[in-house]
Amino acid sequence: MSITISKDDISRITETMKIRDGEGIYGYIDRETGEVLTGSLDEPLAIIPNEEDENYEEVESEFNRRYLPIPQAGSRDSYQDMVDFIETVADERLRDLLGVAVQGRGAFGRFKDVLRRSEYESECNRWFAFSEKCEYDRVVKWLTAEGFSVEA
Repeated sequence: MSITISKDDISRITETMKIRDGEGIYGYIDRETGEVLTGSLDEPLAIIPNEEDENYEEVESEFNRRYLPIPQAGSRDSYQDMVDFIETVADERLRDLLGVAVQGRGAFGRFKDVLRRSEYESECNRWFAFSEKCEYDRVVKWLTAEGFSVEA
């Protein structure tokens, strides 16, 4: 029987995945209960094995069996989301502006700056919904591949 992950937990997992290196926040999913656990360098999870424990290797092995680390999402997926979104834009001028915006370093900021112009407010709202759906779908795909079910 597979464990079902709730929509609320999918949101928590999505947010945890979006956190970048250096922010010190991480998460795990308990493979036995489906509980989503998040911790930080300032507030570490009590479940993390302590290297100083006498039976560390045994505890670590059990930990790795039971808890699935939540991976960080790479920027490659988010970049592809922008490219995919551009293909859905009906306004040719906006499509061209966004196509230029996503070239080179700083693409994410330029992309959002173009969409935040007042004349593109509806497309900006559509982008945020599109992006959220892409992130959600990636999390669901990952959870399913890991053997979990997701709440419908």
